[in-house]
Amino acid sequence: MLQSLLSFVQSIFSHPEFLAPTLWVTFGCTLAWYLLSAKKYQEITTQEADLLWKTHKQFTHCIAKKFEPIIKGKRLVGYRCQCGHQHLQQRPIVNFGS
Repeated sequence: MLQSLLSFVQSIFSHPEFLAPTLWVTFGCTLAWYLLSAKKYQEITTQEADLLWKTHKQFTHCIAKKFEPIIKGKRLVGYRCQCGHQHLQQRPIVNFGS
C-alpha cells in the first residue's frame, strides 16, 4: 500500500507538466464550489413569511396555530413553525443571473 502511494507521488513529480494544470483545475473547482454554495440571508416581508408558512401547513398537513419569526440583525429572514419546521430565506453570495 505504502509502496503504491510512493510510486504515485514519484510519478506526479517526475512529470511536472501535469502538476501546474492539476493545481489550477483544483483551485478553479474549489472557487466555483465556494461561490455557488456559500449563502447569505435574504430579507423577507411579514406577508411573505405568512404565505410561506401557510404553504408549509397546506403541503405537510401541519396543525400548528402560529409561527415564530426568525430575525437576524434587524431583518426578518425566515420563520420557525410550532411543529419544528424552520425556513431560512437564503441566496448565493454571487448571483450570475439577472
